[in-house]
Amino acid sequence: MANDRNRAILGQAVELVVTFYGFDGGTTQSSTPPTISIVDSNGNTIISETSAGITNVSTGVYKYTYNVPSSGDRGIWKDTWSATIDGVSIVNEFTFLVVSDSTAVPSGSIKLGDEVAFDFSQEELEGLNILIKYLKCRLRSDGAKPKRDKFGAFEFDAYGEIITEECNVFSDEILACFLCQSLSEFNSTPFFTSYIFSDQIIYKTFANVIVEGAYVVALASQSLIEKGRDFTISDGGISYQPPQLGDFLQSHYQNWLTTYRERLRFIKASIRPGAATFGTYSNMSSGSPAFARLRHIRQRKIV
Repeated sequence: MANDRNRAILGQAVELVVTFYGFDGGTTQSSTPPTISIVDSNGNTIISETSAGITNVSTGVYKYTYNVPSSGDRGIWKDTWSATIDGVSIVNEFTFLVVSDSTAVPSGSIKLGDEVAFDFSQEELEGLNILIKYLKCRLRSDGAKPKRDKFGAFEFDAYGEIITEECNVFSDEILACFLCQSLSEFNSTPFFTSYIFSDQIIYKTFANVIVEGAYVVALASQSLIEKGRDFTISDGGISYQPPQLGDFLQSHYQNWLTTYRERLRFIKASIRPGAATFGTYSNMSSGSPAFARLRHIRQRKIV
């Protein structure tokens, strides 16, 4: 059973469409006229269970047009459909979003698992694109494969050459996620910092360590996928063992992870800001602890 949801605007009509499927997976008619009930975002019943106004668009597809009142509440409304399919009573609940205008999105309309878009500034995108270019060269993840038609045959151009299409190991969005994880680890390694991709020090001075961190994350991610493909193929008494790529990637990224984190700690320690006062400095030539003593005295001083 599937439903076609539309965003509803206060004072306008919304079409609520439902499709019924049988046990064979094909669309099927309801044995009895289906009914619908509508509840607003506050739980108030707007329309009680009724079959009036429901039209049969095609086999198994039913539509109900509802005029949302201009004084209605914004938010997530619920429509409940009831029908009898092959002698079995079915009750399903669906939702549609009611907003004040075509661009408004009320609070509480975000659901768990919704797609989240990146929100980088133009300056951040410039730095991020530079790092993505470095990471692509490091991973060599760009690839191509022969393009096939709807019958599975290779497609050729006018010169008889096979037409290819992109077949990259990682998309740009995934590479950006790897870089975000690398930058997060860079900032969270003591001492703590708050660099972003628009800072030139990230995509110029520390580009190598940021890209290396993303490289390690990429290897770890891909090793899990390749490990699931490591199996022996047997056919007619002939066995073939593909290369154990999963184990190779795992050992490779573990080796890189050790050296990467060690170097990362050295880098963060080297850019640690110096003490604002004398710190633990002492006059080593005379052996006098005056400066160190002065520091502790000043800590107890009430200004």
